[in-house]
Amino acid sequence: MKKINRIITILVIILSITTFTFAHGGNISGWKDKDSNKIVSHDGKYYGYHNKDGVRHYHEVKWNDKNNRWDIVDSNIYYDKDSNITTLEELSKNDKETEKVIVKFSEGVDGDTAKFDMNGEIIKVRFLAVDTPESVHPTKEVQAYGVEASDFTKEKLKNAKTIELEFDNNSDKTDKYGRYLAWIWVDGELLQDLLVKEGLAKVAYLYADYKYTSLLQESEKVAKEAKIGIWKDEASNEYSEKEDFVDIEEVENNSIQPNEKPKDTNYIKEISLTLVLIVIAVIVKFIKRKQ
Repeated sequence: MKKINRIITILVIILSITTFTFAHGGNISGWKDKDSNKIVSHDGKYYGYHNKDGVRHYHEVKWNDKNNRWDIVDSNIYYDKDSNITTLEELSKNDKETEKVIVKFSEGVDGDTAKFDMNGEIIKVRFLAVDTPESVHPTKEVQAYGVEASDFTKEKLKNAKTIELEFDNNSDKTDKYGRYLAWIWVDGELLQDLLVKEGLAKVAYLYADYKYTSLLQESEKVAKEAKIGIWKDEASNEYSEKEDFVDIEEVENNSIQPNEKPKDTNYIKEISLTLVLIVIAVIVKFIKRKQ
């Protein structure tokens, strides 16, 4: 009987550890309370903190209605000595150091591609993490809002006093066509975010956890709900939002391929926990039969 009790105790401990591993909120202060005053909001997003070695740092979090907890959705760490989340610009300064370079606008290509003068060299840049409707396709008609997206981008770049390219640590610096991949800052504003907010671009080509993905996704959600630009009924009927717009570079190089979608690993955790519970149930049932 003592042996059986030991086995049951061990199983309970394993279950407790497994449950904590898969279900905890990263030890974020107030992670079990949806209305916790320890969770702060900024620009439509929420941040929670923990203290390590006496230093407080924040992670972006999102409330999980199913499990009633705050989950960390962005592993990036933000530090703030006054324990306040301030502006996106200040958050980006506190994030992992990324390479930024000031450039001059040279020529517009379409809504999500442009040419710049970088240290005397003319380079082509594909805007990271967004896709705009086609406006210069060699064989197809111009897509709805393609011209508007192209004009918007050219206007912003042409009138900008300062343009910066920011290269994401989680992205290749160039794509297979030799185009640079970057975040585009125009006078302190993120051009990708402006395009998404105006309903002139969708969030796409997410091959990794890019720095401003969550910001773009939040802006896209607002644009969809407001049915702005490409999300208007008559425009969205022209193409499925599940498909990415055709990239002119892929057409010219005859190498159109399905885009890889970001992998969702949450289901793996849920399956693992379920399997542990099943194994425990089977073992307990077996022990009872032996008694």
